[in-house]
Amino acid sequence: MIASTTKANTMTIRKNVPLSPLSTFRIGGRVEYFCEVRRLEELSEAVRFARAKKIPYRILGGGSNVVFPDGKLKGLLIKVSVGGIKREKNRITAGAAVLLADVIRTSIRAGLKGLETLSGIPGTVGGAVVGNAGAYGHSISEVVERVKIWDGKKTRELSKKECQFGYRESILKHKPYVVLGTTLKFRKGDAKKLGKISKRIIKTRERKYKPGIKCPGSFFKNVLVKNVSKKTLSKIDKSRIIEGKIPAGYLLEAVGAKGMRSGGIYIADFHGNLFVNSGRGKAEDVKKLSRILKNKVWRRFGVRLEEEVRYF
Repeated sequence: MIASTTKANTMTIRKNVPLSPLSTFRIGGRVEYFCEVRRLEELSEAVRFARAKKIPYRILGGGSNVVFPDGKLKGLLIKVSVGGIKREKNRITAGAAVLLADVIRTSIRAGLKGLETLSGIPGTVGGAVVGNAGAYGHSISEVVERVKIWDGKKTRELSKKECQFGYRESILKHKPYVVLGTTLKFRKGDAKKLGKISKRIIKTRERKYKPGIKCPGSFFKNVLVKNVSKKTLSKIDKSRIIEGKIPAGYLLEAVGAKGMRSGGIYIADFHGNLFVNSGRGKAEDVKKLSRILKNKVWRRFGVRLEEEVRYF
């Protein structure tokens, strides 16, 4: 079926839109309705459209950590593309759709410290805040001062405390809020030193995530040491524990994940926590391979892996 369009006042809503181009994983069927909003008025209009149709609506950011279904996704998918970035002294305010990479570059050029270790992480700053993205022992929540949201009725701001950040977690993952933007507060640093750190990390990431690779980033969350039993810890090589976390990649590689395949989805031969789409992968393949690997890790280590990606 071919996508078509309809109008909701001044905004275009498309029907029967392919999902695969909307994510870095490049899998998925079609969504019943789709629209892209760049202003609050358009977001309100889109939600009114969904409510009038009595259909559910879902929010999409940059699409870098999502798994779309193979069949038809019912309802309205709203891609939030609120942009804009502004720096004032040691603060940066950015719209949800601004690329995280652009925020990091802006901070480094200004000699602002706090996000340099997140260099190379794909996606938008809105998505990064929702999932509390991080790397090398640091996360974006360390610099979040407040987050602007739409709660379904009005816009308001949440403080860092109200966001209830945890490891790859926030209240924003579990409430029907739409993130519109965030204000980040940094510490002063040395621009040259921060730039060197950033370049080194990006080079490391580029060895892992080859250009054009169809993947959602790290698939499973790393495991917090404080959440595992002594029995489990006795099975772990202590030298592999980093910043109080057991890398999911280490656990997966220990059970032979590298190179495993289900249909059109395979695990990279150079990293056990990287699910890759060969070009014909399906959500069904992803879920099957995920179940197999979770069971293997559970039987070997007594650890229940949790997905970092989000299923739609």
